[in-house]
Amino acid sequence: MRSNLKAQRGLNLIEVIIAIGIGVFISLMVVQYMASSSRLFQRQGADSNLEQNAIFAVSRLTSYVRQAGSRIDYGTDVPFYIGPCGSHDPCTGDGVGTASLTDVSTSDTVAVQMHPDDGLDCTGAVLPSGSQLANVFYIAASTEAAGINSLYCRGYDVTENAWLSAAGVALIDGVDQMQVLYGVADANEQIYSYFDAARVPDVGGSAIQGWDRVRAVRIAVLVSDGFDSDTEDLDVRSYQLLDGPRLSITDRVNRRVYSTTVAMNSKLL
Repeated sequence: MRSNLKAQRGLNLIEVIIAIGIGVFISLMVVQYMASSSRLFQRQGADSNLEQNAIFAVSRLTSYVRQAGSRIDYGTDVPFYIGPCGSHDPCTGDGVGTASLTDVSTSDTVAVQMHPDDGLDCTGAVLPSGSQLANVFYIAASTEAAGINSLYCRGYDVTENAWLSAAGVALIDGVDQMQVLYGVADANEQIYSYFDAARVPDVGGSAIQGWDRVRAVRIAVLVSDGFDSDTEDLDVRSYQLLDGPRLSITDRVNRRVYSTTVAMNSKLL
């Protein structure tokens, strides 16, 4: 009986402490693994959203830029609207449709001028018969999510000098910056340099001549996932878009710069 009781005695204090320590260590490892897996899953989701936003923003912009100047006769008007827009929203402070801005906190604005085949602007608003359209693309704060910028578009009736809708429409969230350069061709139809919107009118001696020599457009956008996802460490990150000023942002949002060069279909010979 004594032998059986001795064999069945419990753990001593040292053994209990060791068992608790091992249990705590295993628990911490499991918690750390779960936290790492959760952050990795969150990061993958943010990266996926970022890629989708970039693809949509770039494809939408390139689709319209390719049509710049379509059904507009040479010498009568230019592929990008550079005139006043009446009210200054979403045009620049001086009311210019297409503009290149140098303020680090602002993006370029591009107003694609055309006669649309379907009679609709980029928001689906109906353009009056016979009018000329400028689809104005710009970056502004999202009306749906605080702290997020979006790519907007708004149609402007150049003929009637009036906006086609009461406000612009957000095409995609998570587009923080946009910079645009215009490729100007020489007499041999070879692009010899890319200029920002402020310098294009000077290359031809007049606004019409300069803008009518544009054959391609370079577009760069700074894109995030469209959410304040906090997937990055809090740090200062710098971004450079074409010839625009260097932009520094301090937050936990993952961003990337995407760029493309678009040939204008209406100007191909």
